[in-house]
Amino acid sequence: MALTLSYVARSEVGLVRKNNQDSAYASPSMLMVADGMGGAAAGDLASAVAIKELRETDADFTGQDMLEVAAGAIARANERIRELVSVDPSLDGMGTTVCGLLFDGERLAVANIGDSRGYRLRDGVFERITRDHSWVQTLVDDGRITEAEALLHPHRSLILKVLNGQPNHAPDLELSDVRAGDRYLICSDGLCGMVTDAAIEQVIGGQNAEQVADDLIRIAYAEGGLDNITMILADVVENGTAGETMVLGAAAEIDTDAPLDDIEDTRQLPTDTGEPLDPNARENAELARYQPTTKGRTAAWVKVVLGIVIPVLVIGGGLFGWYSFIQTKYYVGDADDLVTVFRGVPDTVLGVRLSTPLEVHNTKVSDLPLFYQDKVRQAIVVPDLGVAAATTEELRLLSIRCIAQREARSTATPTPSPTSPSPSVTSTSPAPTTSASPSTSVTASPSVTPTVDTTPKAPEDC
Repeated sequence: MALTLSYVARSEVGLVRKNNQDSAYASPSMLMVADGMGGAAAGDLASAVAIKELRETDADFTGQDMLEVAAGAIARANERIRELVSVDPSLDGMGTTVCGLLFDGERLAVANIGDSRGYRLRDGVFERITRDHSWVQTLVDDGRITEAEALLHPHRSLILKVLNGQPNHAPDLELSDVRAGDRYLICSDGLCGMVTDAAIEQVIGGQNAEQVADDLIRIAYAEGGLDNITMILADVVENGTAGETMVLGAAAEIDTDAPLDDIEDTRQLPTDTGEPLDPNARENAELARYQPTTKGRTAAWVKVVLGIVIPVLVIGGGLFGWYSFIQTKYYVGDADDLVTVFRGVPDTVLGVRLSTPLEVHNTKVSDLPLFYQDKVRQAIVVPDLGVAAATTEELRLLSIRCIAQREARSTATPTPSPTSPSPSVTSTSPAPTTSASPSTSVTASPSVTPTVDTTPKAPEDC
């Protein structure tokens, strides 16, 4: 019995994003989704790099080899991202998830790093086959929040492991059996971050895969379409026809082998899917660019007045607009080692800080896990004071946990297991008893067994 994959793939910008930072690749032996991140720091480039490295490994592999192929391609993608950042430091901060399947006709290799997801529908049972590498997922695993609460958590986008050129890039890899009739869904969080698993389950069992894919995209839009939406829906069929190879999203637009300057020029070109929400933006920009100048002479005094008044008005309006802008911004940062909510932006102009502290909390930054110490010192930008309050509360709980763990480690007493010394002298010989022999001293030294800290670890070390 020959098994093949029949699949459909979609990648859309969504309703809010200006460009597509997702990438996808689908072939008879490989289904991969990469969700780029970093905004201006080239998340689209990162996802395209990952897909490019995976595409180059797509071949006739079998069994255990699939795991090695996936691990090697992901490692090379991470190294390529590191190289790009070293050439252009402005790219620092870009990264991408990778999630997908490799198929040899008998088994699947599941690869995942980040918070894109894989699902399987088998015999009517719908289940997730990957685990998110995110802070929110650790909160769910610890029972601190529910899956429904995770969708609304203010820091649901905080990923703990991702391809970003740093050493911590090892993906989750697993071999899985495969059966005719299985249906697999690989998607970015533009779908699974907007739509609950229960809602996906209600749709995914439809007979027509094309219609199912359309319905999933529609639901993601109905939930706000806040992110790029990329998905591959695949059915395992008997004696089917091999599907065509598809490249979608940023990977279809960016030549990752080109010189970096050429890559950046390509990224800056407007596309039909990457325009701002204003449908007239491109037309208006072109009209302004080629607007003919008015001919004729203008009185000198008018030119002088306009030359003075207009710049003053522009500068004054700009300053007012700038001040109004920063008054609507908030972030959580560090003030004298205390977690503090600031109004403004975490920047300075000519040595002047563009923020003011609003709330100073008793939580010490140095009491936080190392990961979050760095995050706070770099500033955690929040959209409003409500999210700021939730963030400071999370940090307070993390500090309490870390303080307890550190105190437990510092007060842990070793358990001695001494071996009874064997004195080499008798009571009738007073001379040797004035000083213990070296061998007796060594024998009597306790064997220490350290106490193992079994406290559940937070997603980061304390």
